[in-house]
This record gives sequence, structure tokens and C-alpha cells, in this order.
Amino acid sequence: MLTIIFAVITIICALGWLTRYISCTAMIYYMKKKGYKLPNDEEIRECTQETIRNLLR
Repeated sequence: MLTIIFAVITIICALGWLTRYISCTAMIYYMKKKGYKLPNDEEIRECTQETIRNLLR
């Protein structure tokens, strides 16, 4: 019984991860296609820190 529950939870998490991966990849593709400037490492670090701060509030 626990194995079935674990398998279902794993499938749900895998689908969530896949959905997030596809949406982020689509957003990057859209930005490249439209000619938008992609963020550099410093900008990504800054945005990540701000997102974490907002998440923990």
C-alpha cells in the first residue's frame, strides 16, 4: 500500500517538475525569439535572492 502511495506521489512530483521545466524553457525561447536581452549571472543571482526573500516572508 505504501509503495503505491509513494509511486503516485512520485508521479505527481515528476509531472510538476516537467511542467515547470517546459514553461521555463518556453519562456527562454520566447525571449530569444523576440530579441530580448537574456539575464547575466549577476542578474540571475539577484533575482534568485529576491525570490527566496519573498518566498520566506
